[in-house]
Amino acid sequence: MCWLCKSDPQLTLLRDEPGASVPRHRHRDLEIIRMLDGEQSDERGSYSTDDIVMNAEGAEHSVHSRTGCVALLMWERAVEFV
Repeated sequence: MCWLCKSDPQLTLLRDEPGASVPRHRHRDLEIIRMLDGEQSDERGSYSTDDIVMNAEGAEHSVHSRTGCVALLMWERAVEFV
């Protein structure tokens, strides 16, 4: 991750290698993801270049990237791992 803003709201540029994953976690506030390149998936589906993904407060999911990806992420408060 390349942090662009570490204060709330937090903004980061994520670069995942092929096969990367994030364990199941819960969002404590809104998260917005803009997929810039590659593909990322969770229990709701797969997201690719130019997709915008929103995860509401209380949403839980795990994330993986078969191909690798680059994404811009913004969230109000850090997630809780479950």
